[in-house]
Amino acid sequence: MSGMAGGSLSSAPQGQVIDFEHAELRRVPFQDSLYLWVRAKIGDGFEMRLAPRVYHERPDFWGIEVVAFTPTGMRDFSDSTAMAGLTERSVPLVGITGVRGVNVIGASQTLQIEIDNGSL
Repeated sequence: MSGMAGGSLSSAPQGQVIDFEHAELRRVPFQDSLYLWVRAKIGDGFEMRLAPRVYHERPDFWGIEVVAFTPTGMRDFSDSTAMAGLTERSVPLVGITGVRGVNVIGASQTLQIEIDNGSL
């Protein structure tokens, strides 16, 4: 996904946005940082990344795309409908949190997660 969408740019233009199974916020015990954890099914030969969108101004909800890509950077997603393996990835939310929270973006779904000031 590339180009402008809602005043933002994708930070993973070589990947394909995919659907996710589950998304939640977690605080890592040995750090004082809040993380977004996402679980999704991906096909063999693909890797998953959480790709925060790029904004000129801080939005209400910061968009974070769930993206599948090939490690070699090739864009052959012809077999991407055969999703099989569950994968879980996380990203620290420092510097990528909107005024009200984050918006997890999948291929056919989004999930807005509000974050109060006490969570940060």
